[in-house]
Amino acid sequence: MVEPIPTTSEPNPLAALRTKRDPFPLLWESLRRPLLLVVVAGFVLLLVIVGLALPQLPGQFADDPAGATRWLLTTRNEYGGLGTLLNGLGLFDLIHSPLIRAGLALLGLLLLIHLGEQMADIQRSRRLPGLLAAIRGDAGDPLPIPGSSQVFRSRSGLDATFAQMAGAISRRLGDRFDANPSVLVRRAQVDGGSEREDGEMRWLVQGHTWAYYVRPLLLTGVLLALGVLWAGVNFGWEVAPAPLPPGGDFRFPQRALHLRYAVIEEQDKPSAALEVELGDATQLLALNRSQGARLNNTNIRMQADVPGIFLESDRAGTFLLPDQSGTTDRVGFVFPAPGSEESVLLPDADVALRLVRLAQEGQFLVETIAGESGSVARVEISQDDVRQIDLIRGEQAGSQATIRIRFLPGLTVGVRYLPGDGLLWAALVLVLAGAVGYLRRPFFALVQLAPWPGEGSVLVVQSSSPEPLAELEGGIGI
Repeated sequence: MVEPIPTTSEPNPLAALRTKRDPFPLLWESLRRPLLLVVVAGFVLLLVIVGLALPQLPGQFADDPAGATRWLLTTRNEYGGLGTLLNGLGLFDLIHSPLIRAGLALLGLLLLIHLGEQMADIQRSRRLPGLLAAIRGDAGDPLPIPGSSQVFRSRSGLDATFAQMAGAISRRLGDRFDANPSVLVRRAQVDGGSEREDGEMRWLVQGHTWAYYVRPLLLTGVLLALGVLWAGVNFGWEVAPAPLPPGGDFRFPQRALHLRYAVIEEQDKPSAALEVELGDATQLLALNRSQGARLNNTNIRMQADVPGIFLESDRAGTFLLPDQSGTTDRVGFVFPAPGSEESVLLPDADVALRLVRLAQEGQFLVETIAGESGSVARVEISQDDVRQIDLIRGEQAGSQATIRIRFLPGLTVGVRYLPGDGLLWAALVLVLAGAVGYLRRPFFALVQLAPWPGEGSVLVVQSSSPEPLAELEGGIGI
């Protein structure tokens, strides 16, 4: 039979009223909720996925407001009506978006709060055995459990004597937990003291306590990854220039970056390589041997995914581009889509070459346009070709120039600097190790049994979860 035990303290209505009016306890309880952490983490993850799916403003426009505006307008128009919304939310420039910064800050705060609670759980687990020898209070008073995590309590008045209930509880705990090596049961008897003859029996059950120490590793790993991401948002940079044509280059003075598409002759057959200069460091990446590299803690990736043509002459100063004043003997072009075309002048020959990418894969149209007569000679090519052009002007008039048309792909290059990105591997290890702690649920149950006047007894059970309470009460027939 269970009898209610009268409470030893009365509620303070003024304190309850102050609690209702004070918003800070409510805010704190809201921040501690795991659901809020899951929602914010999902929001940040969604932003990151969107950032990976959508084109992002190249870093070379960071100091070029006009160029950045043109790029954003062009990209926005490509997405129609949805582009206006995406641009308004800053999703085309996620690294500078207030959404990602606010999300990262809030997520970091929530992770720190939950990590602090897990550390408090560790401290509580270490201090619980000391409660077995704590000074006894009045019969039926639960011992104060350290920490701020939720504790389930049950207090029951029993008709059975103190000795009968002590034996029943010991047997029940032994039958339930003695065979489980992950559960430790401690028992202690506390005397009533010099002024009291009655004592108190206490049992402490702690299960899977190792999980308390392992679980914080997961949040620590997430915090470490979050710190790397935050550093990337504030101090990282990325550039994604237009595809480099054979022989072309790209400079980013703000980061002392210089990319050059080098064409190297090897046994009368050209090979492509990317020469990277970053600060004082230089590296040459062969296109057919590597697709990426790391230089000065900066990741460099390249891909030959754009058709290109490289023109080379055996005569100096053969080619003149329409938008340039100086001549050269080597020039390269890229053709991003079918129908793309490029032109180059040959001043000493009084002709122009027009190159057009055809719809067929690997097919190009080469037009030779005479200056005076305007006659056009057309030919389609699908592999390297050689042409002889008569020179009619300059010091080499009356001779011929040999023009080599070589198929070399354009290079799509991306350069990214993310401070501390090597720590992401350590973060992954911590997350995987911490996830093991969630395979088992740690728990504790503190049981107090004290005599009650009239040959009865009072049982107090405090636990980190409601299951031990129901199991213990059901096992001893309460």
